Amino acid sequence: MERTLLSMNAIVVASSDQVSSKLGDEVVILNLRNGVYYGLDPVGARIWELIQEPRSVQEVCAVLLEEYEVTLEQCASDVLALLRNLEAQGLIEVRAV
Repeated sequence: MERTLLSMNAIVVASSDQVSSKLGDEVVILNLRNGVYYGLDPVGARIWELIQEPRSVQEVCAVLLEEYEVTLEQCASDVLALLRNLEAQGLIEVRAV
């Protein structure tokens, strides 16, 4: 699978090759391709919730900035790091703008 450059303008969405379930404040995701489970903490779970429909990384950060006390720089860095990890595991699709 060809990787797209993940940036603040990129559109991200949860892959169709997974199923996920909310457990309290966290989310568990099963990758249907490799049978591996992944867990997300409450902030990761919120990001996962936001990308159930296609959204730009910038839009995800805008929501998080309203909900959490974090700087734009830290938010962008953390969100991009998580999304790169999810992309590497085949759990999200990244669409260039």
